Amino acid sequence: SRRAPLDFRPGQLPAAPGFVPEGLLGRTTVGLFNELWYRRAPRSRTGELQRISTFFHPLDGVPHWNRIYGRGGFVQYQFVVGYGQEEVLRRIVRRISRRGCPSFLAVLKRFGESDPGWLSFPMPGWTLALDIPAGLPGLAPFLDELDEEVASAGGRVCLAKDSRLRPELLAAMYPRLSEFRSLRAGLDPRGVFTSDLSRRLAL
Repeated sequence: SRRAPLDFRPGQLPAAPGFVPEGLLGRTTVGLFNELWYRRAPRSRTGELQRISTFFHPLDGVPHWNRIYGRGGFVQYQFVVGYGQEEVLRRIVRRISRRGCPSFLAVLKRFGESDPGWLSFPMPGWTLALDIPAGLPGLAPFLDELDEEVASAGGRVCLAKDSRLRPELLAAMYPRLSEFRSLRAGLDPRGVFTSDLSRRLAL
């Protein structure tokens, strides 16, 4: 590792057979895990080398990590809001907490300048990604409400991870949508290249 610290060598833990029993992943167990993970981190960290896989893909070292959410699977909800909209971010986090959505994985990052792509997700601001068990009662309408709050703040959800966004919110989240549609109409007028996401959102 010291001779070639940037080599990609993902570690692997022993595989655990089967699924985690339904109901085990709840507010208490996730809260306990998050508390232990928080206390595990040092107060300060300087001059430390980490593997690329450890820093960027910590869950890849756990075979079949997705099974922790049970057979119902999970929804990854990721959104971004611009700088100056931190109160919106706090409000959404509080709503998710009050709703009792256990998230085994939560990632908060700062974004820099956005990519020039028409449907590029990043924008200068804060992005939050949460893994939420898909079987939670009332999850779909709750996330719809969060979508509206994100859109009203000038933010957007990540289309690469989306399976449920309502099409009427797309233009508010992606202001260059009309440019993308014009480009697509010129390059693919018969709609040969399409996907389930593009059909659902009328891309």
